[in-house]
Amino acid sequence: MNTKQDKIARFKTGRFSFNDYLSVASYFKNESLDDELKQMLKKDWDKAGGEGMSEEELEFLLDQLHRQIGKEEPSADRGRNRFQLRFARVAVWLLLPALLFGATLAYFGIKFYGHTDSWAEIHSPIGARTKFHLPDGTEGWLNGGAVVKYPLDFKKREVEVSGEVWFDVVHNKRKKFRVKTPFLDVDVLGTRFNVVAYENEDIAEVILEQGRVKVSCQATNEELALQPDEQLIYCKETRKMEKRAIDSKAYTSWKDGLLIFRNVPMAELARRLERKYNSEIILHGDELKALIFRATFQDESLEKICSMLASVAPIRYEVHKRTSRLDGTFDRERVEIWLKE
Repeated sequence: MNTKQDKIARFKTGRFSFNDYLSVASYFKNESLDDELKQMLKKDWDKAGGEGMSEEELEFLLDQLHRQIGKEEPSADRGRNRFQLRFARVAVWLLLPALLFGATLAYFGIKFYGHTDSWAEIHSPIGARTKFHLPDGTEGWLNGGAVVKYPLDFKKREVEVSGEVWFDVVHNKRKKFRVKTPFLDVDVLGTRFNVVAYENEDIAEVILEQGRVKVSCQATNEELALQPDEQLIYCKETRKMEKRAIDSKAYTSWKDGLLIFRNVPMAELARRLERKYNSEIILHGDELKALIFRATFQDESLEKICSMLASVAPIRYEVHKRTSRLDGTFDRERVEIWLKE
């Protein structure tokens, strides 16, 4: 057998490595491999002693694998039910999505909720970046303090998020993918985009890197479509959405450990630093907030970044270290910045 078949064979027996898991997950989200996967399904069917399987039946079975083989509602389609009965002898294939799902839970520490209508929830610790995988092969990154929540059966490709999350959504022309936040809903077929939805911030954002998305405002039912390198900004106070052209990489580079600022005002720079470092940055004066910066940072401390900014701009700053509260917790680190007189 070739390498791909070896990995799938190990996966079907349950004796697989983490690399096997990543590889098999990638096979079932790559539509260009559909023909090869159908041939492998047919071989397993033949080995099990089944009669010839039609192209229609192969297409149906592969579609079920792509959909993660959830229990379907009773159907009046007798032909479909007949197909399902014939697949009993290759049931191990039907377990592949469940194995993929179980591997995701094991490797990424996902929490369970209840027994019916169950949901999973993935958290990213403050000050960290966390990679995640969803049952349909979609993957992404959580910024510090962010959360993604989704139903375990994943019949609807729908997730709920808070905080900042970057998605690389698997394309499925038969079923769209939806991201729900407390303020905005984002509908896609397959694309890369960033969602920012912090409860304690005045705005929410969607940044599109690749593909096309439709964003809906929950408060007004207004909809806007985004093209690559566009940013949608939603103001919670006015309930207004607006979009602008940007360099999307500058806004999604956080997942790679970079902070890239391309001619952005100090107010925006400070907001993004607050997210990254779970800190409070106080800017004194409107003139300072409008000051424009162009810079790139990689894994520097917040105090080091302030020092670097002060070396190229007429500003001064003061860092207030965290202090403990009566309950044993600590305040957020606080930074004050002024323009030099």
